[in-house]
Amino acid sequence: MAKLKGFDALGNLFGRKPSENSSQQKNSPPRNFQQKDFQPRNFSNAATAPYNFVSLPEKVLPAPLDNPANFAEYMSSQKLFSGEISLDIETLTPLFIGGNGAKSFAPADKPIIPGSSLRGMFKNIFKVVTCGTFRGRSKTHKKGEDFNDEHIYFRCLMASRNSPDWMNELNKLYNDRMKGSRRGGDGKLRPIKNARPGFLIRRSDNKFFIAPSIYRTDRKDDRILILEYERKFNVTVPERNSSCVEWRGGTAYIITGSQRHDKLCDKRTYEKLSNEDKKRKGKQFIRFTKIDYVDWSRDHWVELPDEVQTSYEHDRNRRGVNLFTDKGILERREIERLTGKNLPDIKTLIPCHYLEEDRQVTAFGHGQCFRIPYKNRIGDTVKISGNDALDFTDLIFGKEKFWASRVYFEDATPYEKISELAQTTTHPLMNPNPTSYQFYLKQDGKNLNHWDSFDAQIRGYKFYWHRAEPDWRASQSELELDKGKAPDKRLTREMTPLKSGIKFASKIRFKNLSAIELGALLMMFDLNGLQTAAYKIGQGRPFGFGSIKITPKLFIESETAYSELFGADGWKNPYREENPADYLNAFKNYLAGKNMSGIWQKVMAELKKILDWSQTSRPDWDEKIKNMSGDVSNSVDQRFKTRAPLPTIFEVVKK
Repeated sequence: MAKLKGFDALGNLFGRKPSENSSQQKNSPPRNFQQKDFQPRNFSNAATAPYNFVSLPEKVLPAPLDNPANFAEYMSSQKLFSGEISLDIETLTPLFIGGNGAKSFAPADKPIIPGSSLRGMFKNIFKVVTCGTFRGRSKTHKKGEDFNDEHIYFRCLMASRNSPDWMNELNKLYNDRMKGSRRGGDGKLRPIKNARPGFLIRRSDNKFFIAPSIYRTDRKDDRILILEYERKFNVTVPERNSSCVEWRGGTAYIITGSQRHDKLCDKRTYEKLSNEDKKRKGKQFIRFTKIDYVDWSRDHWVELPDEVQTSYEHDRNRRGVNLFTDKGILERREIERLTGKNLPDIKTLIPCHYLEEDRQVTAFGHGQCFRIPYKNRIGDTVKISGNDALDFTDLIFGKEKFWASRVYFEDATPYEKISELAQTTTHPLMNPNPTSYQFYLKQDGKNLNHWDSFDAQIRGYKFYWHRAEPDWRASQSELELDKGKAPDKRLTREMTPLKSGIKFASKIRFKNLSAIELGALLMMFDLNGLQTAAYKIGQGRPFGFGSIKITPKLFIESETAYSELFGADGWKNPYREENPADYLNAFKNYLAGKNMSGIWQKVMAELKKILDWSQTSRPDWDEKIKNMSGDVSNSVDQRFKTRAPLPTIFEVVKK
């Protein structure tokens, strides 16, 4: 039988033949489980990405312990096992562990895979194989356990009859928040903008407030043509990436960028244009406000909630002005000079616009049409029963303030001298972008779900597909983007990855685990019978780095390990190698006892597919999982414009 790269086609991860564990075969899902439960939709021109999502389980598998206070009693009631799992690791693709500049992590000039990296990788997989909780940021942690529970921001100013449905829906959502109506003196309703002008003020106690402008809305006369502004102050407003606040005396100009200068008009030319021609000419004005407009009555100030401030600062897609760091922030001395007031309780001030509900600021920005947050947080889309339960990850990896971890991951060290590839500039390593809700949310209906949709549901755990031939070298247009930029501002980066085919050795040591807990730990390697599993670790995973094969062996510490330190041949080995079958079955029996077998099998079916290295031998594989962004010199991929949803794991495999 043909061999797959890095695998024995019939070999087992634990080194035994399938026939040696008939009970495991008996408990495996039926042969047609995947085909029956995962029917692909008919995607035309579907989105592609180097990643996909393993769905969350319908409900959490609770740990055998339900109350942390009873941990000691629980431990005393169990038969406990200690020992180690030895790991033989082989790189199937180039590997790069960050932390050493352009070189892979190498303390004392010896590349290793840190135990902390292995722990992070396995903890994520362990969450999946045990149907664990899916938790966001807590009050005591800045970073979430599984995701950062924050608001996603968006803006959709315009849409038309010819716009796609998703754009019209998003535009309506935006306008419903940003626009309202008010009845005039004649009794007629007139549209108004809900975003009020104001000033973000930092008090001397470092609390933030918004002082409203004395005017309810921006005054029509408080604007100047861009061309006139440039001539008046002898400056040039850049066409792009120029948003800022500029003070000229007591007047603050809200710069939000320009357009091509050959389209800019002076005052005389602009006034001669028809309304239609003015629309065709596009943006022509810069708005401004004045220090004289600040309402200094403290009773009118609205405190900025910490959550709204944090949410604003975490909006990773906002470009231009940051109201907490912009050069247009005035210090107290300058504020007092411009106003002639004594303001000992004021530290800084900068103009802004804001939305308010019931005397609470809900969103703010520098211009009239700023980015606003969806009302739902990411955590509101996590639909999993029992998500507040104590799970197996808590039980084994440690529960803060109650007990420490009972598993310990050693650094993986190479068996032989390490070989490296030549240092090369890579494609940009981009951050996750959950604003692309067509990827991060389940899309099962005709209309796209966004973060505020009634049935919005997050897709689950993000994993990267394996790729036998990584595509990682930056294109010429990507290199051009970084010309002249400081190293910390570049999109691309230099890497000297380790070659494929390198072998490492590591261990997972465990202490006082029950048979069920040990079975859960071993399931990270057995994966319900997957023979061709590979794992992903390190940086560069989007373009194919970091695929590793792991061959484990289980060793259990003898109950009399320390009663006899020496034997006839010297130091007595306290460990004995064991077949993991009994422990794996103990975990499966626990699943069955909790009526979770079906739910677990469904989750495992997806996990097995995305960890299956054998997919890489398919001739059309790279086309199925390529990054849609492609070469940055090209126009935006049409599938981004139409927000083509990302197929599920099984839809990708079956396409």
